[in-house]
Amino acid sequence: MEQRIQKILLAGLHWDASRFDAVNGSALAEEEWAALIEMAARHGVAPLLYQRFKALPAASRLPDAVLDRWRGCYLSTAASNVRLYEELRVLLPALRTAGIPVLVLKGAYLAANVYRNIALRPMSDIDLLTPKTAARDALQVLQNAGYTLRQPATEAAIPHHGKDMVLVKQGHHFPVEVHWTLTDHGIRMNMDEWWDRSQTTWLDGMETGILSPEDCLLHIGLHASYHHSFHVNLKALMDIAFFIERFQEALNWDRFCQRTTHYGWNNGIYLILSLARNLVGAAVPSEPLELIKPLDLPETMMAIAEDRLLHGQDAAAALSNPFISLWGGKGLGEKFRMIGRSVFLSREAMAYLYPVQPDSLWLYGYYLVRIKDLALRYGSPLWRLLRGDRELRVTVRQRDALREWMFKPVEDAGNESRNSSRSAR
Repeated sequence: MEQRIQKILLAGLHWDASRFDAVNGSALAEEEWAALIEMAARHGVAPLLYQRFKALPAASRLPDAVLDRWRGCYLSTAASNVRLYEELRVLLPALRTAGIPVLVLKGAYLAANVYRNIALRPMSDIDLLTPKTAARDALQVLQNAGYTLRQPATEAAIPHHGKDMVLVKQGHHFPVEVHWTLTDHGIRMNMDEWWDRSQTTWLDGMETGILSPEDCLLHIGLHASYHHSFHVNLKALMDIAFFIERFQEALNWDRFCQRTTHYGWNNGIYLILSLARNLVGAAVPSEPLELIKPLDLPETMMAIAEDRLLHGQDAAAALSNPFISLWGGKGLGEKFRMIGRSVFLSREAMAYLYPVQPDSLWLYGYYLVRIKDLALRYGSPLWRLLRGDRELRVTVRQRDALREWMFKPVEDAGNESRNSSRSAR
């Protein structure tokens, strides 16, 4: 039944609305409707699917209990997001008064300005971007507004380690993530360039900064592919589909392709755009997709990425990238070196994870805590792997292969030359 429900879910989300009728969704039994709503909620698209379905004649034949539950998802998302924007109305003016440049990222921007209906796009946090030099000032502003620091564990790590800080406020449902860069894990980019290209817009009645259209689409793709190794949900594909539809006139695909190649992100961006086009009908033009297509695209990579996106709740989903790499095809010496790097982190990294100053002697004691934490986190999956859990072994190896392929170095000059020759044709 799961495959049938998944097929109907994809048909209901597809940009070609006629696809839903083609799979005869109106013939679902009540328990199948319940399964469809549950799957849609898991993928963050239940409100969107409800909006699309309620206009169809089949909606009148839906059992009241199912329709009420589905409507509840829509109304709950609307109410939750109203509270989020109310908090933004406090934070954005406070940051602006303090002279801190800020860009609104991801959901808070997409729901209001791209989906144009805040009830359609569920959100779990508020993502903001400030310059690295203003990160400590932004922390002070949020603390004055009643927020407390949840991550990193030590203020001294800001902004010297990691890419963001997470703050929470008593009685508020939404953590605030303040980023000073949009990448980590060795992904290269020049934030000054992104700030130079940023724009100003009105967001639910508030004036704020946003990324340029090309950079915003790049960020959506970067987040889904390189940051999360496709352990995302269908909401990420709908973000891409809605964004391309909203900015079909303003989006400069030549610039988008040039930046993708310049940063060496062809592999991941090509996969996520292809999935958005293939699964939900996102209007990704063929020529730009061909321009960024990797020269060495194994047939298995698209299948692995799609499987992780559609069935991401696997046992390997929560495993860290170092653990996945450790279990991959590395030599024994390299594995020992990786274990050492995972345990004996830099002082800055330890201050990010644990409440200890980088120059404190107590830091050495926290290495023992680090060993304990790693044992608690990875002991169970490691035991499963050692016992020969076939399903987990396959999942881990696939994820390692996908990540290793995505992070293969891309020769800028070669790809830019290839793109130029393709453009000439």
